[in-house]
Amino acid sequence: MTIEAAVAALTSATTTLTAAVGVQQAAVTNAVASFGATTARVNALNLVSNTADLAKPVSTAVQAALDTKQETLVSGVNIKRVNGVDLTGEGDIVIVRSATSLNRVAYDDRGTLRTTVSQVDDSTVVEGLGLFMWVNSLAEPDDDETCFTGPAGQWLLQAPAWDLVNAWNLHETSFEEDWREDEPARFAAYLLANK
Repeated sequence: MTIEAAVAALTSATTTLTAAVGVQQAAVTNAVASFGATTARVNALNLVSNTADLAKPVSTAVQAALDTKQETLVSGVNIKRVNGVDLTGEGDIVIVRSATSLNRVAYDDRGTLRTTVSQVDDSTVVEGLGLFMWVNSLAEPDDDETCFTGPAGQWLLQAPAWDLVNAWNLHETSFEEDWREDEPARFAAYLLANK
C-alpha cells in the first residue's frame, strides 16, 4: 500500500469516526436534555408532595366552585336551634305545644277602658267585654267602647265576651218588651187622633 492510499484510508476512517462521534454527540445531548427534564419533573413532584395542602395553589376554576359552596354549619353560630335542637341532622324535630295565653286585664269602668286596652301588646282580653286587637288602619269610628283610635291604628273589639253579648241581648229585649207593652196605648192614641 502506498502512502497515498494509507492517507486516503486514514482520512476516510477519520470522516467515519467524526460522523459516528457527531451521531453519538447528538444522542448524548438528547439524553442529557431528557435527563434534565426528568430531573425537573421529579423535583417538582417532590416539591408538591412535600408542600402542605394549605400552601398549594388553587386554580381560578376551583376557587370559583368553592365560592358557591355553603359555609361549614356550626351550631349556635350559623345554625338556629328550636327548643334546644339543631335544625340539621337526621330525624324529625318535635315541637311540643304549650298552653296559649292572652293578656288579660280587668274592666274597671268605661272611663279607664281606653288606657286599660292601650297598655297591652297587640291583643288583650278585657274581662267581661272580650278580645281587643290592634289593627293598622283607621277604618272604624272611635266610640270609646268597642273602638279606640291610636296614633297609627285602632284597637277593635274582635270577639265580644259572652257577658257582653248577653247584656246587649238583654238591652235589646228590654226595648222590645217596652215597645210591645206600650203598643196598645200608642194604637189607641192613633185611633183617637185619626177618628
